[in-house]
Amino acid sequence: MPAMIRHLGLSAVRATAIQKYARIWIEKPPRADIRYGVKNYPRLGDGTDVRTAEELSPDDPRSSAWEIGHMTQGRYAIDSWRIFCRDVLLGRAEDWRGKGREGEFQPEWMRVLPEDKELRACLRWLWMQEGYAWDPKTGEKDILPEELRRAVNEGRVAYDEAGELKILENDASTGNGASRGIQ
Repeated sequence: MPAMIRHLGLSAVRATAIQKYARIWIEKPPRADIRYGVKNYPRLGDGTDVRTAEELSPDDPRSSAWEIGHMTQGRYAIDSWRIFCRDVLLGRAEDWRGKGREGEFQPEWMRVLPEDKELRACLRWLWMQEGYAWDPKTGEKDILPEELRRAVNEGRVAYDEAGELKILENDASTGNGASRGIQ
């Protein structure tokens, strides 16, 4: 068992999984011209028209297929792939944030509604940088209040222990930070 992951627990299981995915990646890496059927993604009940890991061409209109569907059917992995990798693989942009694209291009991350709390936090932060308060359950957006947008741009926002967003205020006289809730 690699010492690198021993402290995570279940190291034999993790090492086996890492080796499995590495082997698949080497033997059959994701390609822009092949998608694989995925059941129940992005919503429960999606993919009834595809077989699990069925190979689909890019022009196949069925939507429940992804470039990594042969590697995993897991929601977290597919959400992460869509957020951080898909646009580059498909040649849509130079990076996952849409670099190199002008105008109306919408990066893939803007269409993902993850269930994972860390991916949701990441996307909430990205949407705030775009100027929106984003609802991770519905995908609806509201314009970010100017005070909050300024705080985001200055790096003065954080989440408290309850997961509530707070604006951090610097007390210039003491150098101590204080926070207050967002209304």
